[in-house]
Parts: sequence; structure tokens; C-alpha cells
Amino acid sequence: MNSFKIALKNIKKSRSDYSVYFFTLIIGIAIFYMFNSIGTQGLMEDVSRSGNDKIKMLIDLMSGVSVGVAVILGMLIIYANRFLIKRRKKEFGIYMLLGMGKKKVSRILICETCTVGFVSLIIGMAVGIFGSQLLSIVVAGMFEVDVTHYTFDISARAAVVTILCFVTIFLIVLFFNTKMVAGYKLIDLMNAEKEREKRVIGNELMSVILFILSAAVLIAVCIKVGFFGATIGKYGFIACCLTMVAAVFVMFYSFAGFFQKMLEKRHNFYKKGLNSYIVRQFSGNMNTASISMVIISLLLFISLCLFSSGFSIRTYLNHRLGNATPVDVTILIDSDDAEGFLEEKGVALNDWAGESLQIPVYECDSITIGDTVAPVMDKAREVFLHADWSSPENIIKLSDYNRLERMYGRDELIIGDDQYAIVSDFDLLNTLLNPSMEQGNVLTPGEYQLSPAYREVISEFIVMSGMSADMGAVIVPDEVVDATDSGLECTSTLVIADYKAETEEAKVAADARLTEALGEISERTLNGELEDGETGVGLATKTKIKESSVGISVITVFLVLYIGIVFVVACAAIIALKVMSDSLDSVQKFAILSRIGAGESMRKKALFVQVLMNFLIPLMVAAFTAFFGLRYIKGLLSAIGMINMTSGILFTFIIMIIIYGGYFLTTYEGCKKLILG
Repeated sequence: MNSFKIALKNIKKSRSDYSVYFFTLIIGIAIFYMFNSIGTQGLMEDVSRSGNDKIKMLIDLMSGVSVGVAVILGMLIIYANRFLIKRRKKEFGIYMLLGMGKKKVSRILICETCTVGFVSLIIGMAVGIFGSQLLSIVVAGMFEVDVTHYTFDISARAAVVTILCFVTIFLIVLFFNTKMVAGYKLIDLMNAEKEREKRVIGNELMSVILFILSAAVLIAVCIKVGFFGATIGKYGFIACCLTMVAAVFVMFYSFAGFFQKMLEKRHNFYKKGLNSYIVRQFSGNMNTASISMVIISLLLFISLCLFSSGFSIRTYLNHRLGNATPVDVTILIDSDDAEGFLEEKGVALNDWAGESLQIPVYECDSITIGDTVAPVMDKAREVFLHADWSSPENIIKLSDYNRLERMYGRDELIIGDDQYAIVSDFDLLNTLLNPSMEQGNVLTPGEYQLSPAYREVISEFIVMSGMSADMGAVIVPDEVVDATDSGLECTSTLVIADYKAETEEAKVAADARLTEALGEISERTLNGELEDGETGVGLATKTKIKESSVGISVITVFLVLYIGIVFVVACAAIIALKVMSDSLDSVQKFAILSRIGAGESMRKKALFVQVLMNFLIPLMVAAFTAFFGLRYIKGLLSAIGMINMTSGILFTFIIMIIIYGGYFLTTYEGCKKLILG
């Protein structure tokens, strides 16, 4: 019988061994093709031509991320293949005992690897090609590109990249397989089933001590990052991350001895049913898996943080977009002559604006940003470590602000002659302004003393933006602004307008004209790159805000899905392959349990718990660290006004159930069929 026929027969005989491996290959190939096909299909080219630079950024990011994804998938395939080879040591030993040389065994293994690789590549590419059609329609819909002219399209570039990538990975696998077989000795292969896991730490007391110490260090580091992360510098944060990794490694390194020791002391539990068998079997399986479990936990931690924060950002941006653009354009000009400035730039207000407002914005030396939070200044310095609290606060007179409210379609504001209000939609700053106003913080423009008209901030924006980060302004009575002794000076003008254009095409043209005239100086203003004496400009248009928000949302979702799914699949596949390998070695043990009186239900329960714990332990460690990691991320995202992460966590829960839970159930069913028949 030639090598190829033997290989086919072996694959058919070992299909249970190859099931998870084969399934993982198909998912990996399909995902790799789908995300690499973005930008090279018909619909995506239409998106690129629409002028939104975010899709070009998405394509570039996907190309870069794909390099890392390819490395991870390659390591996963090599790691998975290692388990399959380990499982078949005795089979190779029998071949050699029957007179087959190592070269012949290597040829059989090469045929098997090539066959599985070829079939999985064909199926994976087919799944990826059909999946990419749906993906391109979804992206085109997000960017509001017409999909009525959709045609089925295959990305030749993505197909070539995917094939080359996975062919390279399988060539590396073949190299490792050949090298492994060449290094085997017949006696070792024949005694493979008798190999026992060696305890990493022989002293159980030492295992307990190391586990408790590492767990304490991990908890301390997580609390520091999660609750006091804002006070940690860059190098302190890096030190905390490295400490966390080291603590997780020591925990898993000492887990087997600790787990067994602790449960052995609980005699009522340990001696009940098959608990003693489950504990010892699980400890043995976990004993030498410390490094892989650390890697799995860290990858799951990254995935949980990515999914939760990524989908939360998307939900926030979509919600924000619906309320953030009540007019076509807002322009904040650092001048009291806005019309003259616009005319100088070649975009005179009368040429393009229909309904419009010009709102003067004032400043006063006696009202700074620090004055607005004076009662809680100590806390303010902790929250904003590098803020300049001496910067003058923006001030707008009441009548002007109410004109703005009417144009934005909002309710007008009412304050007394000796009162003020603060308008801001910067949620993190508002957490400081609200208690300050509740304590009756008094502001003093010139000789006037103004007390809060409301006990909290008016959570509204003044200048349009895709983020909730408008620090707003103090609203004061007209009499205070008009008085000569108030010390107020007009420093800038806010122009609010709708375009004259009635058609969407004309609005896009007007928007492009404004962007061409003011976009470059607006960007330099934002980056603090203005030259001395140059007038600053803040330009925000409905079109650009929408494009930017949708673009960021799409980029975030795709990167999160691409990286997160690959990480979760890699983790679940590694666990599944190891559990199935260990379970195949346990067939005789379960047969012995049956002979000594353990019923089928007891054996099923023992197997279920054993498989569950292999999946659950690294997930629990990842979820624990992710809880504190997300608190830290939430603190960072609060700078753009995003506080609520509930939606992202819900999406994460659903994805983890589908992928991670699916692998768990598939693994359990496979193990049950192998062991219990």
C-alpha cells in the first residue's frame, strides 16, 4: 500500500482527532480571506471612491494587522499539529516495528498534512468568499453606498495572499513534523502511553504558598490599575502589566499542586462520587500546561477588553451621531470679525450660508476653568493631571445662547440677574462641575457676584463634534456682558449656519469648498501648530462628522472582530485539542471506572466537569483581569464623554457564548463519543 492510501486511511480512522483541527483551519482561512478582501471588491472600491478616507485607513490597518494574525494562526496550527503527533506516537512505533523506515513514516505524515491542508484550504476559501460578499454589503451600507448594483465578486489579491500565507504555514508544519519523526526512538514511541505527567513543583506546600502569593500580587496590581490607573505614569503602567503577566504565570505554574491540596482537605467533597478522580485527573492535565494556560488567559483578556471597549465605542458613536449635528456647519473663529475673516479666506458668509448666527464668545481674567471647579480643586487635579486651570473660561451672554438654542431646536435657558449657568457635554469634566455648582460656587466677573442658577451642568454642546468633549461655556446675564466694569472681552466668534443649497449634491459641494478653504488651518489649530499672530479656526461640518464617526465605528468594529475572533478561536482550539488528546489517553481509565461500578451518568458527569474546568479556569482568570482592565479603559474613554460600556459587555457575552461556548460543547461531545462510545 502506498503512502497516500495509508494517509487517507489514517485520516478516516482518526477523523475524531482531526475534527477540531480541521474546523479551526477552515475558520482561520475564511476569516483571513474575508478581512483581507476589504477594499479590493467592487462595492468596497465604490466606498473608497466616495471620498471617505477612513475606508482607506481601514484597508491599510487590515493589511498591517493581517501580518500579526498570520503569525498567530501559524503558531496555532503548529501547536495543534504537535498534539496530533503526540497522540499518534504509538502508531508510528508500530509502523517502525513492522519494518517501515522513518522516511516512509515521514512521507505518510506529509501526505496526511497536505491532504488535510488542501481540503481545509478549499473549504475555508469557499466559506470566506461567500462570507466576504455579506461583509462588503454590510460595510457599504455603513458608509451609505448604493448596493443596488451589487455583483458577486472574488478578490484575486486576497485569495493569493491567503493561499500563500497558509501554504507557507503548512510547509513549516511539514518541516517540524519531519524533524520530530526523525528524532523519535522506537522504544519511546512504543511506551508513549505509559508516559506520565511530571509534577512541576514536587512540594505541595510550596505550590500553595506560591499560588497564594501570586494571587495576592495579581489582585493588588489589578486594583491599582483599575481604581488608581489615572495616577500611574507610562512606566508605572508598563511595570504593572509585566507584574500581572508574571503573577498569572506563577499562579498557573503552582495551580495543580494548590488545587489538589485544597480539595483533598475537604473530605466530604473529595470522597464523594468520582470527585477524587476528577481532581487528580484535572491536576495531572494542568500540571505541565502552565505556559499554554498563561498565553490563553492573556489572549482571552485582550479579546474581552477589545470586544467590550470596541463595541461600546461603536454604540456610543452611533448614538452620539444622531444628536450631534442639528445644523450643517459650525465655525469657531478666534476673532471678533468673523465675516471679514471668512471673506478673506474666499468663503464669504453670504455666498454659502442660508440661515446663520454669529455668537460672540467672551473671556474674563477673573473667571478661569479652575474657578468653575474651585470647591473640588483637589479632586480635579487628580482627575486631570496635566490640565491648565488658569486658562480663561468661555463666556456667552444669555440672549446669544438662547438664539443658539432655537437654531439647534432646543429649549431656551432661564437664569436670574445675579446667576449663571454652565453648558458642557464633557461628562468627565461634568463630574467635577456638578458638585461645585451644588455647593453654590460663586463666579466674579469684575464687580459682579454670580451664583449657580441650577444645581448641575446643562449637558449640551455648543460646537458640533463627533465626541462628547465640548467643555462648553459659562452663560451669564446680558447686563453683565454689556457692563463696562465686568472685564469681559470678545475673543472669538461662533458661526452657526445651514447651507443655502437645497440638493444633497450642492450641500456636498459647499461642504467641500469650506473644507478646502478652512480645513488645513482648522487641523493646525487643533494640533496647536499655529504660527504667531495666525487666527485659529475650529471647523465642524455635518458631513465630515458623519463620515468620521461612521468611519471610526467601522474601523473599530472590524479590528475588534478580526483580532478578537482570531484570539478566541486560537484559545478555544488549543484547549479543545489538548483536552481531546488527554481524553484519548483516558479511555482505559474510564473503562476501569466502569468495571469498578461507576455508572454511565457518573462517568458523563466526570467527563463534563473535566472538560468544563479546562475551558473555565483560563476564562475566569481572563474575566477577572478584564474587569479591572475595562475600568482603566473606561477612565481613558471618559475623556471623550463615553461612560457606559454595558452594550459592549453584552456583545462580548454573546460572542463568547457563540465561539468559546461552541468549542466547549463540540469538545465535550467529541470526548464523550471517544471515551464513552
